[in-house]
Amino acid sequence: MGLAGREKVSVASSRGGFYGPGTAAEAFDHQETYLRAIFGFMGVTDLTIVRAEGVALGEEARATAIDGARSEIAGLAA
Repeated sequence: MGLAGREKVSVASSRGGFYGPGTAAEAFDHQETYLRAIFGFMGVTDLTIVRAEGVALGEEARATAIDGARSEIAGLAA
């Protein structure tokens, strides 16, 4: 177990497109695989990633993505 093995880590990220699980570009997601590898190396296994995806696809898509991420964060904090 690494030095941070008992820690819980939450990451909030935004992306211009859609790369999350189940999307057509999922194979191109290097951000989350990298973060999971780095935190795993430090011993962190309790990792939550909150995504705001599609923020570059117009104001409506951006607002929807950010609102969704905020709701998810509020659920984690509760």
